[in-house]
Amino acid sequence: MKKIWIIAKKDISEAFRSRSLYVFIVVMLILTFSYISSYNAFVKTLTSQQAIDDYSRSFLNDLAYILPMMYSIFVCSIFANYSVIVDKAKRNIESLMATPISVKQLWIGKSLAVALPSVVIGLSVSILAYIFLNIGFVMPKTHSFMFPDILAVLSAIIVIPVLIFSIVTIVTDIQLIISNPRIANFVFTGIFILLIFGVNALGGLGVSIGYFPLVYLGVIVLCAIVSYVLSRSLTKEKVLLSSKM
Repeated sequence: MKKIWIIAKKDISEAFRSRSLYVFIVVMLILTFSYISSYNAFVKTLTSQQAIDDYSRSFLNDLAYILPMMYSIFVCSIFANYSVIVDKAKRNIESLMATPISVKQLWIGKSLAVALPSVVIGLSVSILAYIFLNIGFVMPKTHSFMFPDILAVLSAIIVIPVLIFSIVTIVTDIQLIISNPRIANFVFTGIFILLIFGVNALGGLGVSIGYFPLVYLGVIVLCAIVSYVLSRSLTKEKVLLSSKM
């Protein structure tokens, strides 16, 4: 475990030096404003205080399910560039393979280097966005601070981190064994688009937001299967060959 953490720590420190990461954080905060207009527009159509309270609670609860997942994956696109691609460009992979670490330890360490900070930042920005919308726009209409339900909280701190890690293991595996990093980026982008549009589609079909943790769990199982299959072809020889092409 110590070797895995050493690999992850190095990549995390390098990624935090990137200015683009902080630009992305600002962009995520700005994106939060897009929810304000939809909330205000719908609240104006409600006539009773009880209806406003119920909708406000539902609105904030939906955000508690969606924002941590969306923002965490958003940040992943930054950290993924510092996990394997930079090491291959600098020929650091060969040096890592010469050390007494297994290719599986390298894979898990690189995956943690992407997933861990992405989840921490995504969850932190989501909490700030939730508090900002709650205090700035919901409280003036409901006269109370509304907390998310326990299932939304558990989803944000347990289910979504596991979901992010399961996705990252797939992308990292592909980055390690394929010489063209664009392929891994396409895979990551594809998964991101499927998740975002899938969540929106389920909402449009009237699926209760409370079922989203089950959807996330289903994606985790699917990603775990794919990740396991890919890991069976992960060898030092393939990693070294891909870094020399």
